[in-house]
Amino acid sequence: MASNTAVKSSALHRREVFCVGGGYVPDAKGNHSLQGQMYVERLIPEVEESLKKRLPVVFIHGATRSGVDWVTKPDGQPGWASFFLAQGFECYLIDQPFRGRSPWYPGNGTITAYTAESIQTLFTASKTFGAWPQAKQHTQWPGPGTMGDPVFDEFYRSALQILDDPVAQERASQAACAALLDRIGKPVVLVGHSAGGSVPWLVADIRPSLVEMIIALEPTGPTFSKLGVMAGPGAPYGITNAPITYDPPINDPKTDFVKMEEKAPEPDLINCTLQAESPPPRQLVNLRDVRVLVVTAPASYHAQYDWGTARYLRQAGVKDVEYVRLSEKGIYGNGHMMMIEKNSDEVAAELVRWINGASG
Repeated sequence: MASNTAVKSSALHRREVFCVGGGYVPDAKGNHSLQGQMYVERLIPEVEESLKKRLPVVFIHGATRSGVDWVTKPDGQPGWASFFLAQGFECYLIDQPFRGRSPWYPGNGTITAYTAESIQTLFTASKTFGAWPQAKQHTQWPGPGTMGDPVFDEFYRSALQILDDPVAQERASQAACAALLDRIGKPVVLVGHSAGGSVPWLVADIRPSLVEMIIALEPTGPTFSKLGVMAGPGAPYGITNAPITYDPPINDPKTDFVKMEEKAPEPDLINCTLQAESPPPRQLVNLRDVRVLVVTAPASYHAQYDWGTARYLRQAGVKDVEYVRLSEKGIYGNGHMMMIEKNSDEVAAELVRWINGASG
């Protein structure tokens, strides 16, 4: 752990560990292995009964990450799990299938990883490298964010492999998270970050009665095509790589969507692709009644285009979508890894205020 002589104490809680989902897969000899399962930590707050919240919170990490991100920050301070526990929320921390404590088996697909150089540029030393206009605002990473710094090294040590097939990854995470919600047995708040931000849409699509709210922390995007520093093929279903329910249905996303380019509302933002207004945009019917918060950090590469994701959701019939740029709440300097930066509790407090307001 990175040296930190003023570490705050973690919130008192009880802990349960289990695995959910997966299925038996035969090999060429007729033997079976259980694949696609997901590791889960359930954290139950030890607070007065009157302080316990109605809705559990399920935290879904991003690419190359794990549930560790929510437990302890790389500078040694307690993470968001402790903050939410102290507020009375029961927390569920997962390792998405095929990484961390959720095993990958030969035959599950090819795995890949991120280099230290890419992590520095995108997440930890954005101000130094300045790869997009907003990067110069990045001040909340603890330390220089480069190789050899103890905090960066601790962060990069916890990086994991990822499946290089986003459709297969999303399908497996959707199924495993649905199994988790079935086990919980009551509505939850899903918090998804980055590449894990597409999973809440997919889970709500097949378990709409068990997803009351979604907090999308700079989720997979922008819609349909990646732009800016992460340019390349995008999510063919708009907000997901794997199929999601639309009305009218989508048979072939390459030909069924009628698209238009939406002009960016401000300088330093990027134009985004939405559905055209004619014919009427296809609707995300199973997400219609889910309350959604899309959150963007001021110094992240997502600051250029998350506005388009929020607008796309509204256009697709999601009735209650709020888009929050942290700078508009007086929270400055954060990059894409806002949950493990110096002022992470400030960000968490804003999310808790939203949950409490939305559920009140």
